[in-house]
Amino acid sequence: MLTPAAEFEAAARTLEEQREYERARVAEHYDHNVAVFKLVLDSQLAYSTGIFLDSNEDVEVAQQRKYDYIRRLLDIQPGERVLDIGCGWGSNLLYLAERTEGSFQGITLSAEQREELLRRAKDRGLAHKISVDRCHVEDLAQAPESVDVVLFSGSIVHMRNREKIHQLVASILRPGGRVLISDCYFPSQLRGNRASAATDYIFYKTLGYCLLLNLHEELALMEKAGLDILHVQDLTSSYALTLEAWINKIRRNREQIDAIDPGFASVLQAYMTVAKLSFAKRTALEYMILATKGRPRLNVAGLCARRDV
Repeated sequence: MLTPAAEFEAAARTLEEQREYERARVAEHYDHNVAVFKLVLDSQLAYSTGIFLDSNEDVEVAQQRKYDYIRRLLDIQPGERVLDIGCGWGSNLLYLAERTEGSFQGITLSAEQREELLRRAKDRGLAHKISVDRCHVEDLAQAPESVDVVLFSGSIVHMRNREKIHQLVASILRPGGRVLISDCYFPSQLRGNRASAATDYIFYKTLGYCLLLNLHEELALMEKAGLDILHVQDLTSSYALTLEAWINKIRRNREQIDAIDPGFASVLQAYMTVAKLSFAKRTALEYMILATKGRPRLNVAGLCARRDV
């Protein structure tokens, strides 16, 4: 399997050097003016795939379906603590805080994302339920068995030290706690050139740092940490449609985006176009994973069989 040159560089770093590299480089992309992302994403600023049931659906509908599906899968009960690692501008945190009686903590590497999320929480009367820290996941100092739910939505791909991260998650989860991941993976079968200029452009030059594992590698690390896999769902086709919707919004709003952040529209459209083709050809895959620490409380099989998800 061909390995991108940037991944050889990452392998040569110490764990501490890689953490600091992620802290600096990943934040660069997300620290662009949020006004640009408001012209590209859905109204709640989800920067990960929605769930489409029909290719003609609007991205707003697809993202609302994803938010509510996550809410039902996580089954947050009154008083439970929720940690969103890589919380972005707060799309999931705000949705969950408005509809459940949990308490919510987000972490992000981006100062812009933290500021926007806190502003939105205040505007919606949710400031008392949501806290946001700017830190790397490896900086977390959570007490053992102090969290009920951990969420990674489009974020774990930016983290190289996955074994340690899954061990951390398993440590801080209470018995019966849940973890949900929605992110990108490479198929185990080699499809396409993973050391191509396009791969380098997306994963390193545009997004700072990304490591796409094979699905079985992620699941094995989770199981090794003591987590039990409840559910895996393929959202690859939905991500291709999500990216198509974002690209169309860039085209429609190109003049406004260029006025706010000259040149950034071209960067976004280029990387999203390559990503859309990758998902359409299934040279990259998108999965949602639900796991538990100990006995699950929810009948996931029954929930996932519903026709509206």
